Amino acid sequence: AFPCGHRRPVLRTLSSRICARGALDGAAAMPKRRAGQKEGSSSAATPEEGGAKRSCHDGPGLVTSLESISYQIDGGLRHVEPYDFDFTTHVKQRWVGRTLLEVFSKEFVAYSAEYYQASIEAGRVTVNGQKVSPGHELRDGERIVHRAVRCRENPVLDRGLIRVVAETKELLVVSKPSSLPIHPCGSYRYNSLIALLRAQGTVAPGAELFTTHRLDRLTSGLVIFAKTKAAARQVGAWFQGSEIRKTYLARVRGSFRELIDSVSGLGGGEGQRTDGAALPAGVTLASEGRIRLNGFIQCIDHKVGKYVYAFERPTVGEEAKDAETQFEFAGAAPNGESVVRCFPSTGRTHQIRVHLNHLGFPIANDSCYGGELRGDPSLPLIPHVRQAHNGVDGEVLEEEAAETTMHPSGIFLHALTYRLPDDEFTSETPLWAEESESGG
Repeated sequence: AFPCGHRRPVLRTLSSRICARGALDGAAAMPKRRAGQKEGSSSAATPEEGGAKRSCHDGPGLVTSLESISYQIDGGLRHVEPYDFDFTTHVKQRWVGRTLLEVFSKEFVAYSAEYYQASIEAGRVTVNGQKVSPGHELRDGERIVHRAVRCRENPVLDRGLIRVVAETKELLVVSKPSSLPIHPCGSYRYNSLIALLRAQGTVAPGAELFTTHRLDRLTSGLVIFAKTKAAARQVGAWFQGSEIRKTYLARVRGSFRELIDSVSGLGGGEGQRTDGAALPAGVTLASEGRIRLNGFIQCIDHKVGKYVYAFERPTVGEEAKDAETQFEFAGAAPNGESVVRCFPSTGRTHQIRVHLNHLGFPIANDSCYGGELRGDPSLPLIPHVRQAHNGVDGEVLEEEAAETTMHPSGIFLHALTYRLPDDEFTSETPLWAEESESGG
């Protein structure tokens, strides 16, 4: 029996489809730790996206073993005790020719520019194993290592064991809670989905796990992992080729039914609503009760990960990618809000969030894209830990370590159903969507 899934979890023809495929490049693997801590307790750990090209055996740059990591559950949040850590990366193409300090200051948000300069000068940031100056000009292929002392991860919501929706010989399908990323990144390493799956014993020590798609940290719902390189390639190709039908739930500001009715009244034409108001660019009628938004999505700020919609392909800035989502009204929610079913045909970063904001119906609690920063009974605001500024000798300045701000634990966006060519998986409906009055 599977706690949250439905249908038998057998991919009837996946093996035959992947047998002729080549293998993917994999990284190394994350350790496992024991689970089962009680509220307020801590325990030592034991060993342990987009695209299907990441092996989650150790996770990217995961140097510190889980044997030296302790978790603490307190007030519904999972905390990681501070630890020393080597951040490791290679020079990206857009960094070539820029100085080391400029890249760190503009692309990494965990620490201040002053901290990065002090760390480079102290030799805690190295390039190809060598101490360099803050003005070092980066070259293609260089390896950068940042030795951080007493790293503090942001806490995440503790919802108990990660729910397994289905498991086959080749796939592991789980329901990800909001607030934690799929794999180690930024200020999250051991408070990541992959680390916690190993921690709770769902994934055996040393077993490989491959990501096949992305799901934002603030988004909850289905995540499909592959257990083999061949399965990862096949599922990744399905996602890339739009062969997987996806359904998301979102809760937005305003009456989405009015937008559906306005577009429907035009018979699918663009331009004006029946009340004379202008329709957002790119909106057409897909079918009865369903609208379509076409256009392009472009990243305008890599440091904070900000994207915008454009009806026509932009000719300046970062390369834009085509994106399409269809929407249906699902029901009315409290506070004049609406629950919407979203059907993305493409899988661009922040696609649904950007599209809903463009339509004038932002996700109600998505402060990055037109919503408001607010707590909710099921998605409370949680502390965003400010990394302590390490002095030149590596000491932690305690007054800075104590500073925190509040940030969202999640937004009203949930990956509900993935329909593969061979099977279909569905997660639970989130509490914030169950409050709605059905829209039919």
